[in-house]
Amino acid sequence: MTKQEDEPKDLQPRKINRNIVYASLGIAGFLVLPVVLVAIINNADMTEEEVNAPIDVMFYQTTAQCEADTKKQQDEYAVSLKKYQAGQIAQPLTAPTIQTKDCAAQMQAAQAEYNKTAPVYASLAECQAEGVKCEPTPAGAPIAGYRPIYGGTYIDPDDANHTSTNSGGSHHRVYDTHSVYLSSTPGRVVTPYGREIAQTNTGRVIAPQHSSFAAPSRPIGTSANGTIRGRSSQGFGSSFKSTGSGGK
Repeated sequence: MTKQEDEPKDLQPRKINRNIVYASLGIAGFLVLPVVLVAIINNADMTEEEVNAPIDVMFYQTTAQCEADTKKQQDEYAVSLKKYQAGQIAQPLTAPTIQTKDCAAQMQAAQAEYNKTAPVYASLAECQAEGVKCEPTPAGAPIAGYRPIYGGTYIDPDDANHTSTNSGGSHHRVYDTHSVYLSSTPGRVVTPYGREIAQTNTGRVIAPQHSSFAAPSRPIGTSANGTIRGRSSQGFGSSFKSTGSGGK
């Protein structure tokens, strides 16, 4: 399996256009599904450079990680605000967007997105052939088989897309989540489009722009053989303009 790899730690953040490409799957058949990726919005206008452009996002795998990181951000902001009010610094830190009280709702949304979009394979071997770690689908799942293991979610706190939810009488702001799968290579995750990212840190990280792309719809039925690999090598990734590093 040929993978396109990105090393976020070597990238430098810069402002980018948040209008990204969304894609949907055209599915033929019910049991063994040939996957066809259909571009919706100017997919061919994106270059590999644009797809890999660094963006500043949050990455969490668990609610506990989110709560610990956001509390640290809030504490640091409170200290800087006091220093600013006392005239000790010219400007306080930027107030954190994601609040600790919202972490549980935020990570529940990430898990729900993963449950909805993760492809399901008839056999463990078919799933592992995608270069991801795999697990049996849980009891009661709509489709029985094997799916990539949830590897965490990227959240863009600067994205205007968010929803408001109420839980236990409390109001929560939930941002769009972009869940990824655990790669078979330690220290890496794989996007639903088959692009691999080196990711060992949590909290605020620099990652390629494609980490914020919405996941395609899950293929109907079983098996989704080649779904993740095909999205990268024949579908989504192949429609970008060539910059000398990929595409057509």
